[in-house]
Amino acid sequence: MKTPLSILGLACAALALGSLASADTIYLLDGKSLTDVTVKEETFKEISYRDGGKNRTVRTDDVLRIEFSAKSALVDRADTAAEDGQAFDAIGDLEVYVEGLLSSGKTPRYKWEPAYAMFRLVELNGIVGDADALVAAADKLLKNRPESRFVPLAFLAKAEAQHKTGKSGAAQKTLKEFQAIITSQALSQRWSIEQKLATALFDSSLKGKKLRDALDRISTQAGSQFPLVHNRAEVAIAESFLEGKDFKQAEPIFTDIIENAKADPRTLAAAYTGLGDCIFKRATGVKDDARSKLLTEAVTSYMRVVVVYKDQTLYVPKAMYWAGRVFDELGGDEDKEKAQKLYRRVMIEYRGTSWADEANAFRKR
Repeated sequence: MKTPLSILGLACAALALGSLASADTIYLLDGKSLTDVTVKEETFKEISYRDGGKNRTVRTDDVLRIEFSAKSALVDRADTAAEDGQAFDAIGDLEVYVEGLLSSGKTPRYKWEPAYAMFRLVELNGIVGDADALVAAADKLLKNRPESRFVPLAFLAKAEAQHKTGKSGAAQKTLKEFQAIITSQALSQRWSIEQKLATALFDSSLKGKKLRDALDRISTQAGSQFPLVHNRAEVAIAESFLEGKDFKQAEPIFTDIIENAKADPRTLAAAYTGLGDCIFKRATGVKDDARSKLLTEAVTSYMRVVVVYKDQTLYVPKAMYWAGRVFDELGGDEDKEKAQKLYRRVMIEYRGTSWADEANAFRKR
């Protein structure tokens, strides 16, 4: 068993390790990708990379995501653990990496990696539901990598965590601090719109049509220029319709988002979950083959969230539970067995949540 000192040594050594060659991929919002490149640095405004023998840049606003082929040992191990569903192991490795970096003062082999690791801590603490740890991780990123492309996302994640834990005043303060950064650093208009979206969503006084009107203005302002923000606002509008049991208004919005590739994983997870709700609702009004067809469509939508967007824990337990309910409605012995397996998964993987309680009510004793 490694001692804490040996672990710290591994962290420091990992800063200087990595494969000799990198073949990163930068995925762009227009559907294109920059392949076989080496990402050098990332900032609010641009990402610099090497393409063959040439140094190039791309606007951060044009990037959907980046896939890194080479990482330090601890970061690579953490990402592998996260993919395998071992979020706490991943958090442990990333914390060791970050603390080793900050205490050693050494220059990392990959300039982009410290901010990446810090933001992964933000994401993973969100996945395991530790709001306090998420806020602490966001603060560490904001303090130590203040010009990273992840800074705006860290502000937004921090504000959301504060809002969800009943700290509405703190959330609004965080959003005001974010606005100050947007102004002082002359950030893209995208972030001003993102800030407006978060402010609307975290304002408890906005409900129903009043909220939808605010979201519609934000969606229109984002337009085709900032599709990620546009689609996030649209999914929030559709979710507001769902809260009011207006499935007919919600369904086409969810469908449009799914058919639009310019959406982030969280937005797509929300859209597939919401679409499942809408289709399941429609299935209650028909019979026989038409009903079976709609139920199959609904469970396919829910299971896509469970399988493809498994790190989107805001939606996975709900999708898992309702997939179980749909399998029960399909009625076959095999379907009912699948339902029971899903109920048990919800109860084990998301115990303590309302969805676990709901699943327990349908689990066979």
